[in-house]
Amino acid sequence: MIKEEIESKLKVDCEPWYLEVINESPNHNVPDGAESHFKVIVVSTGFENLRVVQRHQKIYSILDEEMKKIHAIAIHPFTPDEWKDKTGEELESPKCLGGGHD
Repeated sequence: MIKEEIESKLKVDCEPWYLEVINESPNHNVPDGAESHFKVIVVSTGFENLRVVQRHQKIYSILDEEMKKIHAIAIHPFTPDEWKDKTGEELESPKCLGGGHD
């Protein structure tokens, strides 16, 4: 399935802190089960020091083969700091506060 191909490639090449691939095909006039429209949210430190257009170019390059199979993709690339500013979500695991066993 295309969704899994997209997820797999982005996990390897972007090393994301957060990745969400949403098949939005049912929102369009396509046959049931179609995989033609996607939304991709990628949060990665690999986007630091890259302009938004460069981030998009990187993802298009990674998904070169998948782009030949789909009609549309909405890409939302963020650095961890941008994601925190947008959502308020911390992406790092909380620091251990001890909790040793007696």
